[in-house]
Amino acid sequence: MDIRENQEFVEKHLKKNMILSTLDGVTFCFGSGMVPLATTIVYFISYYIQNNILIGLLTTMSTVLINFPQIFMANYIESKPNDLKVLSKISLLQRVPWFFMGLSVFLIKDSRWMIFSIYVIYGLYSLFTGLSNVTWNDMMAKIIPIRLRGRFFGIRTAITSGAEFIGSLLCVLMLSFFDFPYNYGAIFILVGCFMMISYIALMQTKEPDFVRNANRQPFIEYAKDLLTILKEDKNFTFAICSIGLATIGTAAANFRIVYAKTILPITPKDVAFLTALWLISRSLFSIFWGIVADKKGYKITMMGGYFIYLISYLCMNLISGMNMLYFVFILHGAGESVVSAIQANFIISLGGEDKRATYLGLAAILFTPLSAIGPVLMGLLIDGISYQAAFLAAAILTAGMILTMHKKVHC
Repeated sequence: MDIRENQEFVEKHLKKNMILSTLDGVTFCFGSGMVPLATTIVYFISYYIQNNILIGLLTTMSTVLINFPQIFMANYIESKPNDLKVLSKISLLQRVPWFFMGLSVFLIKDSRWMIFSIYVIYGLYSLFTGLSNVTWNDMMAKIIPIRLRGRFFGIRTAITSGAEFIGSLLCVLMLSFFDFPYNYGAIFILVGCFMMISYIALMQTKEPDFVRNANRQPFIEYAKDLLTILKEDKNFTFAICSIGLATIGTAAANFRIVYAKTILPITPKDVAFLTALWLISRSLFSIFWGIVADKKGYKITMMGGYFIYLISYLCMNLISGMNMLYFVFILHGAGESVVSAIQANFIISLGGEDKRATYLGLAAILFTPLSAIGPVLMGLLIDGISYQAAFLAAAILTAGMILTMHKKVHC
């Protein structure tokens, strides 16, 4: 299919693909809204693990397994005419682990082995999530024209965040139906069911066959090209460095609930309500950032979102009651909406359409060591000094991100 035929195919199926993508996102996020890593999962494992470094290890493991494989997948999919055929396998493997996670809670009586299995299964989920992410983003860039991406992904993220909010409310109900820990096991299985419905919608997508690089490079040659990009494309390099600073700081957010438990009488229902506030905020701000990105560009949008992140970290040190904690979660949702709705398209804009998968994969692998360091570093700061020191460090790193992007990145 040549470029003109490709564009005609995209326009012909545009409306259907936008509806299917939104339906896929709604059902997937309805499930994921019940089990955010930073709230529900961390709260669950904190019943069994009191060591903050071990709690942070789950986030580190998940982040590494999501980010690291993406560059290998990027090289693979750029030589393939169709991303959906690849997604049909890896997206299925992404969703199945939730059933096994739920079964492990019901069937494994020894809590040590049960938590070990949760770590392993969540690791598999993270691995296939990473392989799916770069492939899905590449496919979406093929089927959604540039002129619509900011608004589409902003609106889509708003709708899917609404679905996550409803999922978080369902989580509250599910926690009341069964005794601990079986209530969490039931939630995990239900998450798998919703994600399987999303898989059905995903598989109905219409994608044009279009090969950018029919001759797949050996990975050694491909790796050399990646080094060339880093040396010659300084704009991309500074952008990644700036986001990398914020990525280390973002790890502090995973300890919000653990910290709040030490100073406030938080219940599982409070956790679910905080999750709901976070998702509502992320939903509303996704539309706002999408409009800003289309009108003002990605750079100013990214800086604005991370500035709100910065404020949320500073406010963590001011918590004296539930109202301030609610405010922090609202701020965090507003900041995170930039990452979920805008950041991938920002990276794609730096690399152009032909190399979008490579730039996404390269960014992911560069974020991997930073994402791995972040939770461990924050855990060490918390155990060695205090929670307040970790949140202050996160604010300083985020300020460094904003300043670097302002001075060095042009787009």
